[in-house]
Amino acid sequence: MIEIGNKQNCCGCAVCTQACPKHCITMVEDAEGFLYPDVELEKCVDCNMCQRVCPMLNKTDEDAPYTKAYAAYNLDEKERLQSSSGGVFSLLAKQVLREGGVVYGAAMSEDCTSACHIKAESPDDLVALRGSKYIQSSTEGVYQQIKNELDNRRKVLFSGTPCQIAGLKSLLRTDYENLLCVGVICHGVPSSKIWRKYLRYRENRAGASARRTFFRHKYYGWKMYAVLFEFSNSTAYKQILYKDLFMQMFLQNICLRPSCYSCHFKGLHELADISLADFWGAENVCPELDDDKGLSLVLVHTPKGNEIFQEIKGTMISKEVDFQQAALQNPAIFKSCTEPINRDSFMNDMDTLTIKQLGAKYLKKKSIVLRIRIWISVNIKKRLQKALRKG
Repeated sequence: MIEIGNKQNCCGCAVCTQACPKHCITMVEDAEGFLYPDVELEKCVDCNMCQRVCPMLNKTDEDAPYTKAYAAYNLDEKERLQSSSGGVFSLLAKQVLREGGVVYGAAMSEDCTSACHIKAESPDDLVALRGSKYIQSSTEGVYQQIKNELDNRRKVLFSGTPCQIAGLKSLLRTDYENLLCVGVICHGVPSSKIWRKYLRYRENRAGASARRTFFRHKYYGWKMYAVLFEFSNSTAYKQILYKDLFMQMFLQNICLRPSCYSCHFKGLHELADISLADFWGAENVCPELDDDKGLSLVLVHTPKGNEIFQEIKGTMISKEVDFQQAALQNPAIFKSCTEPINRDSFMNDMDTLTIKQLGAKYLKKKSIVLRIRIWISVNIKKRLQKALRKG
């Protein structure tokens, strides 16, 4: 039976719920707004299948076969601007659809309160999968659906965080040739509870319900991205990342899942065929591609990933780059976020303080954040080189 003694030991991938032969495990939200498995003891037969598939208990340290790094962006400017970085995910997904396959990725719910993985079977369906969702996406039921698709010899692209990919691979227990995993280099996942609290704050300010949300809108450009809400009364809220309360709570790591502070899935022990990230620091590596409309860092880990990347090259601008140089300003590839010392206090205050009060009490000022970012850029080279040597 799966038991969560220390919450840092559960990433919320939900694979245990789908592996249980008695269907006696469900994901239940805790007081902080994160999902954890809950077992109906009277139905449990102690088969331990949940423990055998848990990627946190059965972590692999096997290195990816190789990793090549590319800077790339989608030639379709509309798709690129709808995406958080360079729009490469859309190109990979459309290629799989052209081959008669299906795509699974994260989409926001209609009421904007949550995210879940859904299936896309046409290019029009991909619109909901574009862009970052800075809350954890529910995968309940999805892994089993994917297994059924694979067993029926249909090609599947699964896009998710490294821990979600680890959960899927653990359930499948077979290296399906018709499965393509596209990982998202992950900063960490914030509390869904604090997101809902912020959403209600924005809706109350607008006097209307949210119709759509964008975590990474490019109105002010890719590097100075903005949070955008569109409301049912045809009004909108738009604010750059340094001035938006929720985005600062996320970027300052104050509201992340406990397991994100000691992520088991960092480094080059990668289960994805391709990993995607923003190409931060592009101005120092490939300035000719840096037009502030979005640029992807594409890490190709497997021959399968390389094959499809070569197939879509005609639909994008791309350039192979030195991996170590590209990684210098993308520390999330190797390094977990640092847990703030007042993180637990923030979580304890979440139910009693307003969003504005939480921001005033816990958020660092912009100047402090910028100094921290400069310090990281100066010191991350040594850390990454050390991690690469261990890799």
